[in-house]
Amino acid sequence: MLHHLKPFRISWRFLRLLIHILIGLLLALLFLRRFIHPGTLVAQLSLWWHRRVCQIFGVRLQSHGAISPVPTLFVINHISWFDIPALGSVLPVHFLSKDEVNSWPIIGWLASKSGTLFIKRGHRGAAEQSIQDISQALRNGGHVIVFPEGTTTNGESVARFHSRLFQAAIDADAPVQPVALRYPHPDGVHPSAPFIGDTQFLDSTLDMMSEPSMDVELQFLPPVMPKGRNRDELAQLCREKILNVINPAISN
Repeated sequence: MLHHLKPFRISWRFLRLLIHILIGLLLALLFLRRFIHPGTLVAQLSLWWHRRVCQIFGVRLQSHGAISPVPTLFVINHISWFDIPALGSVLPVHFLSKDEVNSWPIIGWLASKSGTLFIKRGHRGAAEQSIQDISQALRNGGHVIVFPEGTTTNGESVARFHSRLFQAAIDADAPVQPVALRYPHPDGVHPSAPFIGDTQFLDSTLDMMSEPSMDVELQFLPPVMPKGRNRDELAQLCREKILNVINPAISN
C-alpha cells in the first residue's frame, strides 16, 4: 500500500513545488535586489521561501547552536543540492555557487536575483575575483556561505577543505563559523540525500520527493576569528570542528 502512494506523493509535491517556484519568481521580480540584509523584508521573504521548500519535501529541520549575528563567513560540509534550501531556511545569506548554475533556466535567474555569488572554476583569476566578491558582501553587512570541500560527499566524512576562499574572511576581518550538516537515518546517512556520482538532478529530486519524510540537522559551532591565523589554519580548524560532529571516530 505504501509503495502505491509514492507516485501520488511525488506528483502532489512536484505540483506544489512548481507553484512555489512561480511565487518565488514573482517575489524576485518585486523585491529582490541581489543583496540580502539580515532583518529586512527581503531576508524574511528568503527565509519563508526556503522553509516552504523544506515543507513541500517533507523535511524536518533541526538547528542547534547560536548563529553568529554579525557579518560572517559560514563554512559547511556539502552532501546534497538540498543543503541550500535547508540552510536558506534558517539563515538569510549569499551562497557561492559554480558559474554553470547561473545559466540554468529559472533556477539560475532566481539564484542571481537572490544574491548568489558565482565562481568560474578553471578560469584565470576566478578565485581572486570570488574572494573580492565575498569580502565585499561581508563588508556590506551580509552573510556568505561556502562549501570548502568544493564538491558533494556521501555524508559519512568530511573531505579536505580548500583554503583559498577563507582569505575573504581575513580580508574583511569577519568571523568564520563552521556548520556541521547531517541527514540522519538509522543506517547513518539518509540514502536519498547524497547528490554524488552520476546522479542527475531530476532523479535526485524525485527520489527525495518519494520519501515520506527526511530529517536535516544543522549544528552551528562556535565562530573562529581570523586574526592571527592564515587561511590554511582556518580551513583545517573548521574542518576538524565539523568532522568531530559528523564522524568523531575519524577526527579522533
